[in-house]
Amino acid sequence: MKSTEAIRSVLQYRPVALGILVAAAGLTGCGGGGGGEAGSTTPQTGSPTLPSLATYSYGNFKQIGLTPQNLPAGYANARAYGNFNGRSLGFFRAVETYSTAQPINNATPSRFEFYDRLSNGTYALNKDLLTDQNGCLHPRKALVADFNGDGRPDIFVACHGYDAAPFPGERNKVVLSQPNGTYATSDASTDTGFFHGASAADVNGDGRIDVIAVGSYDSQRVIALLNDGSGKFTRDANEARLPKLGNRNYYSVELIDVDGDSRLDLVLGGHEWENAPTQYYANPGDFMFGGATPVTIPAVANEGVVLDFTVTGSDANRTLWVLRTSGGDGTFYQSRVVQKVNVQTLNSTLALNQRPQTWIPWIIPSVASNSRNVITSDNLADQLEITQ
Repeated sequence: MKSTEAIRSVLQYRPVALGILVAAAGLTGCGGGGGGEAGSTTPQTGSPTLPSLATYSYGNFKQIGLTPQNLPAGYANARAYGNFNGRSLGFFRAVETYSTAQPINNATPSRFEFYDRLSNGTYALNKDLLTDQNGCLHPRKALVADFNGDGRPDIFVACHGYDAAPFPGERNKVVLSQPNGTYATSDASTDTGFFHGASAADVNGDGRIDVIAVGSYDSQRVIALLNDGSGKFTRDANEARLPKLGNRNYYSVELIDVDGDSRLDLVLGGHEWENAPTQYYANPGDFMFGGATPVTIPAVANEGVVLDFTVTGSDANRTLWVLRTSGGDGTFYQSRVVQKVNVQTLNSTLALNQRPQTWIPWIIPSVASNSRNVITSDNLADQLEITQ
């Protein structure tokens, strides 16, 4: 989490209309190689088209034509984009305010914030959308979807609580649109856990957008939270819905069409050296993953903390991109690694392999200024660019 000097590049991003899928979409030592480019870029400007609201969270983040954004200063991994003010593209983030250097009794809650995007590509704090900014203690991931059925984007925040012993965990939060145009925050459910990752889609076919979260404190590890239609969630009692992972250390999850059959598959990652291989479970058509045979993604030695996923291409060129950082060799969150995996052959290469380097939480497919399809970050300050 320490800043490092970025590698420079002359490449610039062109504006891409949000709401149009880009073509690509369809936690020290000396490392190196891999052919990735990390470069200085410029933010998107102008007035982009507002994204339509997809019925799954991956679509509301990685399939809206997003380019690296000039985000407000401050450490916030949980962030999301959408038409929150009813007029223009907006940005949500959850800013941590506590430190594990202080005892848990002194820990203060995070600050939930909404921003409006300005014409110059920067963001301005909107204090009117959320009157009570207190959030969970340690937010990790924010999902956008219409959780209360009013046609407006809402936000589910996966929260894991105090990030040191005794690791008590905490409840997830949901930030729901209100009839007067504002937003209100509440507990998403009564479940307490170290919820590091989550992904949203309608998993039981009732037309309501549910959430799959990973980091539960029981043998399920990964759980389905079913939405009652108002944005309140209860745990799915159907144990056949999801694979039984035991106490293996999985922390990242995504519902994403890995194999290109237009069904959202279940992708899981975590600490590979702690009995948590990176895997995806093909969707049989009803989101019943418990009986599916997992496909194991090749491990990367010493880069075993799996953080995020995205998919590009089609058919023989279908590619799963896996974002990683160091773990398994005594270091932890001290590198920046992007793995490129051919979905059909499982051939694996490292598109980016940098040590020491600041880890990043998310990768997205995007389009560079010369029409190249690239893998990058939503945060301009991350200085990441990889040619697909």
